[in-house]
Formats: sequence, C-alpha cells, structure tokens
Amino acid sequence: MQEVIQVNVYNEKENPNKSFELESLINTAGAKSVAKISQVINKVNPSYYIGSGKVEEIEDIAKKLDVKTVVFDVELSASQLRNLEEKMKLHVVDWTTLILDIFAQRANTKESKLKIKLAQLKYQLPRINKWFSYLSRQSGGIGTRGPGETMLETDKRAIIRDIRSIEEKLKNLEKTKVVNRKSREDILNISLLGYTNAGKSTILNQMLKLYGKEKYVYSDDLLFATLDTSTRRLDFSNTKVTLTDTVGFIDNLSKELNDSFLTTLEEIKFADMLLVIIDSSYDIETQLKTIDKAIDDIDVGEKKILYVFNKLDIVDDKMNILINRAKAEKIYMSARDKNDIVRLKEKIVDLIKEEYIKVIMEISYKDGKILDYIMSNYDVDNKDYNNDGIVLKLNISKKDYNKYERYIKKN
Repeated sequence: MQEVIQVNVYNEKENPNKSFELESLINTAGAKSVAKISQVINKVNPSYYIGSGKVEEIEDIAKKLDVKTVVFDVELSASQLRNLEEKMKLHVVDWTTLILDIFAQRANTKESKLKIKLAQLKYQLPRINKWFSYLSRQSGGIGTRGPGETMLETDKRAIIRDIRSIEEKLKNLEKTKVVNRKSREDILNISLLGYTNAGKSTILNQMLKLYGKEKYVYSDDLLFATLDTSTRRLDFSNTKVTLTDTVGFIDNLSKELNDSFLTTLEEIKFADMLLVIIDSSYDIETQLKTIDKAIDDIDVGEKKILYVFNKLDIVDDKMNILINRAKAEKIYMSARDKNDIVRLKEKIVDLIKEEYIKVIMEISYKDGKILDYIMSNYDVDNKDYNNDGIVLKLNISKKDYNKYERYIKKN
C-alpha cells in the first residue's frame, strides 16, 4: 500500500473527529495513513493554506518516514499546491483530487464514468487560468506570452469541447432512463439516501435476501463502495416495490463535485418514498443537515420520508439518538439483524398503506391484465363474480385510484 501523511485543517467550530473521514478516504483510495498532522487556523495562509511552521514539520516527518505523498482535507488552489510541492519536494493531493480519484476507481457504469469525467474537467477548467496567472507572476511575464497564451487557450477550448460532448452523452443516457422509469410506473419506487458507508447497500441486500429474487448490489465497508445507482424489485406479499440505492453523501464537496453529486441523486424526484439512512454511530446532526439540504436543492416535492437510524448495534449512548426527528416517521435498527429488516419492511408497508382509499371495483373478464395487476398488488377483502366481470372490495393507492378510476363503482 502507498504510504501517505494526512493533514487535517480545522476551524474552532469543527468536529475534531473528522480526521477519521480523511483516513477512511485514504484507505478507500488504496493507500495507508502513516502520520497525522493537524492545525487549527483562523486565517488561511495564501501561500500554503497552513502555516509555514507546519509545512516544515510535515517535511521533517516525511524525511524520517520516507513518505512521498501528503493528503490534505481541504481544497487547495493551484498556487498553493505548487508552493507546497516546491517547498516540501513531495506529491501533494487535496481533498477534491482525492475524492475524484476514488470516484474514478469506483465508477463502473458508462453513466457514472461520464459524470466523474465531467466533474474532473469542470474542476480543471478554472485552475488552468489560476495556474497560468501563477506562472506569469513567477516569471514576470517573460516567456509566458505568445505561444504560452495560445497553448492556454487551446487547452481551455479542448476542455470546454469535452465538457459539452459529455453533457450531450449524458442527455442521451437520461432518455434511456426515462424509458426504464416508464416500465416501472406501476410499481411503487423507494429511494435510499444517506452518507457513504451508512449501510444503504447492506439494507438493500438484506431486503433482497428476504423479499427479492434479483442479484445483490455491491457492498463493502468502504467509503464510496459503489457510485452506481442500483434498482431492485422486492415483493412484500401483495405490496410490490422497487428499492433504489443512491450514491452516498460526504461533506466539503467543491461546487463542481457537489453539482455532479446532486445530478446523481436526480432519480429521487421520481420516487414515491424516501428512506433516509443515518449512521447512528457518527455525527447524526451533520448527516441530517446535509441530507435535508440536498432534498431541498433537488426539490423533490411532497414525499413520504422514513428516517432509518442504522448501526444501533455499535452505539453506546442510545438515548442521544432518540431525540432526533421527534415528529418524523422513523425506525431504529441494525441492518445485521434479520428481525430489524422485517420490522423495516412492515414499517414501509404501513406507510404505503396509510393513504390507501377503500373502493369497490368492477373489472371485466376481458381486461385480464388489469385484473391480474390488481390481484397481484393488493390484498382483496372480497370478490363477487357476475356475468360482466369481477367485483372487488379493497384498499387502493391514490395513484392507482386515478389511473383505474373508470373501474371504480361510485356510490
């Protein structure tokens, strides 16, 4: 494993435990943190971001440990990166570059690969200008005009051209997704939201084990174990649903990364219900605040939301968890406990059925597909057969009430 030194920069209000997040990301990237340096700063050093004394300290530790790479948990400007590398003679990686590197490793589908490439290009574009400006200052302008400016403009045009090309490809992929959504219109869709490593994929796989037949989704004890949106069908007796696992949240994303990240969550607009998965063992307040903001930014409209406080099996102070989301629909559980998965399923079904409408439907024998759909997706209280068709008494969803209103007998 590649060995690195990690550098955590804090302001006075920040959680001192955030070094764990950087270390986890370093591990996810396939490296190992062999030393941790931290500094509380009130004002950013324009040259190095951190103080010059800390830079020398890192340089000394790197020599003693024979480490060639330093990873920061902040985004550095082009000039700060250059200054740090020149001063320490080390490879410097900032927060955004680290996450982009992990994204590039983890992307499997054509769509996720394109989105990561788009984020990388958008991250590079403004930095070209900063880098050229830095070179101009260092050399007083000599040798940086003429062909240098032409090369800069050529690079910028190439990046802009690539960005437009990728955006067009993503639009075409979205058209395919629209078709796929239409094929699932008759099935209630539930989207899983939550921080990376909160247990979304584990919950989905445990549900599949009990209520599904499709293949499991990739799950591992890593940040960003997968970047791909996965949808699986589940059969809760006569309540059929699809569960969609989304990309995990993380703090301190750059604007380009945050915009790219939010586009990966666009699928939740089309969900009928949201399951917000919270890692109960780690900074619940920040998780809730970040997820709430994303839901507002995407503008998902009025949807049922169930807050799932997961990993209860590794929490000591359970009373601290119980105070969260006092008036919201919520459940406390561990994804490792089969009984908790059953409780989660029952809670989901209860919420789905809350707004069901009691109806009497008369469906002709000729409408076999519709009859089959109703019988497969609902618990029918009573059936009567006559010459024209079947009369059913049942509770039905608002969506299907509007869709099949012509079969509903009015009083």
